[in-house]
Amino acid sequence: MAFIEVNNLTHIYSQGTEQEFCALRDVSFKIEQGEFVAILGANGSGKSTLARHLNGLLLPTEGSCQIQNLDTCNPQDVWQIRRQVGMVFQNPDNQLIAGVVEDDVAFGPENLGMEPAKIRQQVTESLKAVGMENFRKFAPHLLSGGQKQRVAIAGALAMNTNCLILDEATAMLDPQGRKEVMATVERLHQERGLTLIVITHFMDEAAKADRVLVMEKGQLVQSGKPQEIFADAPRMHKLGLAVPLAVELAWQLRQGGLQLPHDILSADDLIAALEARYVH
Repeated sequence: MAFIEVNNLTHIYSQGTEQEFCALRDVSFKIEQGEFVAILGANGSGKSTLARHLNGLLLPTEGSCQIQNLDTCNPQDVWQIRRQVGMVFQNPDNQLIAGVVEDDVAFGPENLGMEPAKIRQQVTESLKAVGMENFRKFAPHLLSGGQKQRVAIAGALAMNTNCLILDEATAMLDPQGRKEVMATVERLHQERGLTLIVITHFMDEAAKADRVLVMEKGQLVQSGKPQEIFADAPRMHKLGLAVPLAVELAWQLRQGGLQLPHDILSADDLIAALEARYVH
């Protein structure tokens, strides 16, 4: 059984009105427990609408979305689904509600009715897991954007989430903040087997995923390993998407006549390929 199973999912905003808009159309895919999946697409492709279905913030107009065999359309399942699937949104300031970091992380466990001793333990372990244990007494407004996002991640971990969705969570961060957040979630994915779903415009983030889903105008148009998706740079460009810099350089070099493999993703891959072929 897949951890997430989406079948023929369609979502229509303002259905039956003059403002009716179909944001998702007949989308189907599965995500396994412990998988790292990146979702790409130009603005308006339906990425964020899809993300909000994965923890029951939105409900399908047609089709279904199931999390560990729990249906988002079943009101009795929604609370458990939201415990299983945590979300970190784009704006760090919109998701921290308490005046002290540790109180913010404790908010979820308190609403679950955990015992006070268990809440303290969860808060300590979660802050330690994201490298923020020394900031537990800080006011969130004193933190950097990357630190705020790590506190938001800690809040999800404190609820024993099995899946974390980053909905363009690094879009408003500086390069250092992006690095901090991605290093944190990649480590959690590797050490804890956390299922990780990253919606991003940064292709270097997507290149680290196990699998990439590509959205266009509300439909899922591609699914595959990063090497497969990024190998066709012209197609990605037609979809309004970039590819990692090393992939773009390799593609340009092939157009110039150099023979290079098609599975290049990083600068190290490109350097190794050039050395193997042309350095004697």
